[in-house]
Parts: sequence; structure tokens; C-alpha cells
Amino acid sequence: MPLLIYALDRPDMDDAREAVRDAHRRHLSAAGNQVLSAGALLDDDRKTVIGGVTLLDTEDRSAAERFAADDPYAIAGIRTETRVIPWRRRWWAGAFLGED
Repeated sequence: MPLLIYALDRPDMDDAREAVRDAHRRHLSAAGNQVLSAGALLDDDRKTVIGGVTLLDTEDRSAAERFAADDPYAIAGIRTETRVIPWRRRWWAGAFLGED
């Protein structure tokens, strides 16, 4: 069962985020196929980044927590809250996938 890494950022961190954005992307890329999906959480204006979500293909919670802690955004102090949450896929691209 994949784990969802849900992270919220401190306000007004645009400059700090930009300074480590490439390192953040390399961190995601280094995990290869383990990163099923990732992207920014946006404010209602659909422009202001308020955090991010990564869906990591692992059942090892401690590995997901290490992955989140090793994220350059976390290391730079941009993150204010990070949660690792088990995620079960039920619907995908408009289709119900069935019960486990």
C-alpha cells in the first residue's frame, strides 16, 4: 500500500523554495519509480504554493519518513508540517478498481 506524504509549507517561503527547487526535484528523481506522483499544493488563487504531496510506492513507513525528512525543502526549513498517511487506490481515471 503506497504512502502519501502530505507536507505544508511555512508562509512566505517563495525565495527559499526557489533556491532549493532543483535539489528537491533531484531528490524526487533519485527515488525513481518509487515516486508514483508528486506535486504542489496550491492556495485558492491557484498560484501560491502552500505545500506538496508525494505518493511513494512503499509500505515501509520509516522509509517514507526518511524520504520526507531528506527532502531539501524539509532540510531548508520550508516545511511546517509533514504527515505520512497510508493510501489505498479505489478509483483511477474515472474507473472503480474494485475491493481488495
